[in-house]
Amino acid sequence: MSEGSFPVIQPLPPLSDEERAQSLAQIREAAPHAGPTWIFAYGSLVWDPCFAFEAAEAALLGGFRRAFNFWSVLSRGTPERPGLGLGLEQGGSCQGVLFRLADSSLEADLDALWKREMYSAVYEPRWLRVETPAGPRHAIAFVTNTGHGQYAGELGTEAAARIIAGASGEKGPCRDYLAATVDALALHGIDDPTLSTLLAIVDSHKRD
Repeated sequence: MSEGSFPVIQPLPPLSDEERAQSLAQIREAAPHAGPTWIFAYGSLVWDPCFAFEAAEAALLGGFRRAFNFWSVLSRGTPERPGLGLGLEQGGSCQGVLFRLADSSLEADLDALWKREMYSAVYEPRWLRVETPAGPRHAIAFVTNTGHGQYAGELGTEAAARIIAGASGEKGPCRDYLAATVDALALHGIDDPTLSTLLAIVDSHKRD
């Protein structure tokens, strides 16, 4: 991607209600345990969960890292000036927040979660093992689908910062999405130097 140029990314059709319901049914059938349902949050779900929860705790996911790795053309960008969304990329590790869903509203909360995170197929929901101070747990996490048409791949810090700095969509500036994630993680005692460095570079671009 050359300096000052941005790809035009057309949004792909959203999942149908039937496809979304099938995805949720499959992940529930694949649950590795009976008991509470846990969600591993690493991006906007940390600061804007769409579900009720009974507990929240810091957790470490091994084998995946947090990355701005897919194009956002509605929420935090447009087709002509796409932003970026956070996903999980294979390799490394990721500190995030583990939420235990409330049994009393589990059906409604999972439905709301799937409508938000599985609007399209840019994510693949998976059961993954995470480590917590209380021991390992299995949680649902949303991993970026590398075969999706909006997958951006590895962009590098400078390229990602330039994209984030000027993008804005229906939910506001892409920069604010990044900043809110940094702040929310900090409230849970989590410092992500990669995100903090990226935010500093984004803000330097906005001052240019």
